[in-house]
Amino acid sequence: MTKAAEAFGKDLSNFMRSPDALEYIEALSQTVDSTDCPVVQAFRGGRTPGTWGHPKLAVFFARWLDVKFAVFCDMVIDDILNKKAELT
Repeated sequence: MTKAAEAFGKDLSNFMRSPDALEYIEALSQTVDSTDCPVVQAFRGGRTPGTWGHPKLAVFFARWLDVKFAVFCDMVIDDILNKKAELT
């Protein structure tokens, strides 16, 4: 998450403090088994420093990073709901 935020010129701490992200992370942590893979985990130092997120957090986070990606997601979901696209 750290490197992705940097690549998009975003401050990850803004995401982590946002009410929407906090609510989503809480709901996700209640839904998935986060025993082996915490929803969000920060590492300081070592070989892989940074903040890492559960794979199920990826799309929500990516939508925050890039509004054009968020619009794309909305369009795809709309196509699926209106049967203009198939899930394969």
